[in-house]
Amino acid sequence: MTARGLSRNDAVYLMREVDLFTLAEAAHAVTQKFYGDVVTFVNNVVINYTNICVAKCPICAFYRSPGHPEAYTRKAEEVAALVERFAVEYGVTELHINGGFNPLLPPEYFDELFKAVKRRVPHVVVKGPTMAEAAYYAGLWKMSVREVLSRWKEAGLDAISGGGAEIFADEVRKVVAPHKISGEEWLRVAEVAHELGIPSNATVLYGHVEAVEHLVDHIFRVRELQEKTGGLLLFIPVKFNPLNTELHRRGVVKAPAPSTYDVKVVALARLILLDRLKVAAYWLSVGKKLASTLLLAGANDLVGTMYNEAVLTSAGAKHSATVEELAAIAREAGKTPALRDTFHRRIKPLDGP
Repeated sequence: MTARGLSRNDAVYLMREVDLFTLAEAAHAVTQKFYGDVVTFVNNVVINYTNICVAKCPICAFYRSPGHPEAYTRKAEEVAALVERFAVEYGVTELHINGGFNPLLPPEYFDELFKAVKRRVPHVVVKGPTMAEAAYYAGLWKMSVREVLSRWKEAGLDAISGGGAEIFADEVRKVVAPHKISGEEWLRVAEVAHELGIPSNATVLYGHVEAVEHLVDHIFRVRELQEKTGGLLLFIPVKFNPLNTELHRRGVVKAPAPSTYDVKVVALARLILLDRLKVAAYWLSVGKKLASTLLLAGANDLVGTMYNEAVLTSAGAKHSATVEELAAIAREAGKTPALRDTFHRRIKPLDGP
């Protein structure tokens, strides 16, 4: 243990040797100390601008190759109209938008997309795409990442989503995402975004082929990024569901990780990150029931309503929740739910059942 918290060796020991309940209790105590009992989330809609992706990650059940009969790319006005409908009908304040590595898209596509959304619903925050997408399109268009992100920001991008991080370790990425940027490159793109005033989330995808050391290293690197830039908004542990993926078909990952592992991952994240960053209980990947338990094991955010989500649902996740459903998850854990915006400014408490 150091003055700044756990060491990597401490964290590996806790994950391997300390029982689930002790770890969860310690993480919950840390959360209570720094954040109290308030659990936040945003009211948001998820729209995928395309499902065409040439990365063909073996962890993904969502992508389609160019020319596939199910492949699509949405027009800018189609996306804007969808966002407007969800803003009017459900009161969403955030658009979470991402897609894939689509070699058919010119730079002007995103200019038109973000501007169209801002014209229709200027009050809705545009969050996305991922660091990996920014790096891919920079290479495709022969631009720097800084040029791409600056252009996106000028067109209306407000924040970057945290996807594509997977696990930073090279030996894991070679298995789960061999054609994506490296972990080091993901972190560099995040730094550039933060320097440009574009905050982001950070994720970790766990429950596939990683070792404890890989998981620990990933969370520490997230912590170091936050200490360096202060540009992260939320850390989201995402559970891997192997259904419909190549890793499952090849027998590399036969089933989702047990719920005991979910609890330990979230608890470990809190004990490493301390007060540097909120930790999410991502109900979409673990289920609503377990998400409530994770709020007693170090998590203090439920991410969002995630209306219209398609990537995790391609692998069997149950998609979307209402504001009231997420509030009920928080109350079940004895917490006080509160609606927030993308930047974690509290909009309003959600009192009573």
